[in-house]
Amino acid sequence: MIRFMLHTPVHVRGRMLDYLKASLKDLEREIGDEIQLFTPHDPQYSSDCTEEWLPASIERGIMPDIIITHATEFASLKREQRIELFSSLPGQYEELKPIRKELSKLKDSLGIFYPISVTPLAMIYNAENVKEEELKHSWADLFNEKFKVIFPERNKPLCRAAGGFLKANFPEEFPEFEERVTYSGTPANMTRLIASGEYDMGMTLLPFAGIGQQGRVKINKTKEGYIPLPQTIVWKKGASKSLMTFADIFRGRDMQSYLAEQDTWTVREDMPIRASDQDMKQVLEWKGWDFYLDAVDEFDKYSV
Repeated sequence: MIRFMLHTPVHVRGRMLDYLKASLKDLEREIGDEIQLFTPHDPQYSSDCTEEWLPASIERGIMPDIIITHATEFASLKREQRIELFSSLPGQYEELKPIRKELSKLKDSLGIFYPISVTPLAMIYNAENVKEEELKHSWADLFNEKFKVIFPERNKPLCRAAGGFLKANFPEEFPEFEERVTYSGTPANMTRLIASGEYDMGMTLLPFAGIGQQGRVKINKTKEGYIPLPQTIVWKKGASKSLMTFADIFRGRDMQSYLAEQDTWTVREDMPIRASDQDMKQVLEWKGWDFYLDAVDEFDKYSV
């Protein structure tokens, strides 16, 4: 039996699962084995709906054979553990299906990660409470003590990515920010909470950042660009090459076109990216997987 885990942003997860389910019988015939689909909220993997399911699955011996998940999920594993646990199939796949030029810095030197897409994280603010002249158009705007800031729950992948970025790039300002920020709610309700005026600033997935609210909520286009949250595919060490076909499904034109329509940066060269070089600064100047994951791990371990 092949275990497949999918944990992607909530606004695309349902469609991605349905897309895979529609291909399931053909996949099983192709690889000659039964496939079981899981999300982190299935009882086998989480009794308390935790966002961090991978370490427990390794301890219990039920780590999936194929995983598509947020890159932040691997932050608790050291480089040596990643090499020990995961296959180099992503590196082989990248040779066959190279990552587009704009995201090429995400090529993993260890060959463990192959990005399916990148979800940008945006800073948003209440345009009635925050005046344009008060903004530096930097993620450092979050540190202005005048403003009340909300992020989604701290253990959510986007918070871990944003927290890792802030702690790594603004180490002196971060401790005070951590004492002041409110961690509560989901990515989907950040815009509503800021539009209500209860909070002045926050962070959410770019696809949620511009939803409605009669212009009361705006995106702060920062000089550092959006914070990237990559979604990657990995295979368990020893996985058969036949399982590379899963990557074909999610890198295929239909799925990549759908993801591109959701303000996600896709890896196919022939899909549009609606973003400037400034928006993509963090992937164009990517410092490597070790740096990214270590920053998330440092955020996870930080306590006030």
